Amino acid sequence: MASSRAKRALAFSLIAAFMMMAISPIFATAQTTLPGGPKSGPYIDKLVFNVITQDDQQVLALQDDEIDLIGDMVDPSFLDTLIEAENIDVANVLRNGMGYVTINTAKYPYNITAFRRALAFALDKEAISDQVWDGLSVPQDSVVPQVNPGSIEGLLPYTYYEANVALGIQMLEDAGFADNDGDPDGWLEAPNGDAFDVLVECAISSNIAIEVGQKVAEALNALGIDAISVPTDFYEYLNRLYFHGNYDIVFLGVSFTNFDLDWMAYEYWGEYADEPYFNFPNWANDSYDDWRDQLLHATYWDGAGGVLEAALEMQEVWVYQSPMIICYENVLLSAYRTDKFEGYINDVSDGVPGWWTNYKVHLKDELGGPFGGTFRWSNPLDLDTFNFMVSSSAYTMNVLGEFYDSLIQQDDQGEDVNWLAESFIAETHEDNPNVPDGYTRFTFQLVQNATWTDGTQLTAEDVAFSLNYFRDTPGNPYGADLTEMTAAYAPTTYTVIVEFESESFWHLHTAAYKPIIPKAVFQEVGIDGWNLWNPDPPSEPMVTSGPFYVSDYVAGEFTELTYNPDYVYGLDRTTEPTTTTTADPVDFTMAIVAGAVGAAVVILVGGYVLMRQR
Repeated sequence: MASSRAKRALAFSLIAAFMMMAISPIFATAQTTLPGGPKSGPYIDKLVFNVITQDDQQVLALQDDEIDLIGDMVDPSFLDTLIEAENIDVANVLRNGMGYVTINTAKYPYNITAFRRALAFALDKEAISDQVWDGLSVPQDSVVPQVNPGSIEGLLPYTYYEANVALGIQMLEDAGFADNDGDPDGWLEAPNGDAFDVLVECAISSNIAIEVGQKVAEALNALGIDAISVPTDFYEYLNRLYFHGNYDIVFLGVSFTNFDLDWMAYEYWGEYADEPYFNFPNWANDSYDDWRDQLLHATYWDGAGGVLEAALEMQEVWVYQSPMIICYENVLLSAYRTDKFEGYINDVSDGVPGWWTNYKVHLKDELGGPFGGTFRWSNPLDLDTFNFMVSSSAYTMNVLGEFYDSLIQQDDQGEDVNWLAESFIAETHEDNPNVPDGYTRFTFQLVQNATWTDGTQLTAEDVAFSLNYFRDTPGNPYGADLTEMTAAYAPTTYTVIVEFESESFWHLHTAAYKPIIPKAVFQEVGIDGWNLWNPDPPSEPMVTSGPFYVSDYVAGEFTELTYNPDYVYGLDRTTEPTTTTTADPVDFTMAIVAGAVGAAVVILVGGYVLMRQR
């Protein structure tokens, strides 16, 4: 097996390669011999997510042909085993995300910046990358992944990469932490003289989480702070974080499916320090918040007054204050079988276990393909709900992400492709005097063959209703960035107009990436019932529009999905194979963002933040 240093060198080279890709326009023209076109799918009959919680059991299941794909990043300790296995391939992509610990800044003495910075300096991130990840990750300080063109990583005059315990001890001493009671252990008391101890919680189902949690506890001990790390049920502590319950330090992970940065204006905004589902560290900082308006409402990417300037300034404040400590950005390893299926997609954000693999994977010709077959994933945790609005678990969203479409979809290279929207235009007052001054208006023309699984047509009324519903339902996380949407309405059956009360770089994606839900169903749910809605498929069939629907479910064991024969881009399964090319990217016409989009800096965008254990 390659040395950990060599693997870390590989990780750095992957970053360089990824960044080269991210700043260059990508217009894919790869050919395929699949029936249909670039948007066509799915090809499999069934998609099954088997709950397999332990990493070693997932690897064994793949080797024993019980699954076709490990549905999470592969623990690097299994890399040699998988590489040597028959009929198994391993792919990699640098993660657009990171593992981190969040610190409860609403709790004394964790609200003291010196405490958090001391821990940041004492934690050995180099050791985490070398020992925990066996060289397949790199240290990270910023909350924005270094693969993102808007990251400040590497631009600050200091880093927290290597352990500097002496500096951390000095910071604590200067802040008034001291051993005042002379107890045998010598643990420090808080500046007010109170004794305290720190509980570091990590997911019991993840070896990576457990090892990182131990590293954090050891760093605290090295500073003279009484701390232990305890493996805990992931969903139990995630639920506490959702609603700002009690905790000290908790290990989590975040993965982004885009390079947008407007989430920074909500996720750590001081006004959201007690808002459910946001701001896990309960952190508020005026210097950070002062840049929020520019981040949200600038109309260009670079230069003074632009989005990038605001994002960098906010990151500089955030890294210094350390409400969370980012531990690493790792290489995603994906493992899958090659004996039955082909057409796996190594997505720039998800790796192989993602939406596009499910959509394009197909049986080999010699097995009767391309249509048919049951494609099997492992899923490390069972679904916590079938309500996508109340779950931020990536493992739940592996399943729920198959149910609803959006106006614009991302392809596997991160480029925008019109989906439910056949076309759109974006206008400001300068383009159209009927648009109020300072506003942005989008007019979407919809495809006319999209249907719900109950047989009714998906129309502009559903789209307008969805956006208004997300905005108007109190506490709905899908509505947090829609507060400036002043109107969403359907002047015709297949035309949607969406208007925002400001000119912003981000408004297109704010509207176009939202999942579209059926108006008829959610009118009955009501705006006060969004978080109480608890569908129970398949005994109570859900009305959805996506490529798959739930056909069987056994809690704690598996979820079975079956392909939707009436899917908007579904195929006649008697079609003969033809040669086609991949989809053209969206042609952006919005004047206020065209320059930055043309530079391909922000076309790799879309989707939502998903919490992971790692």
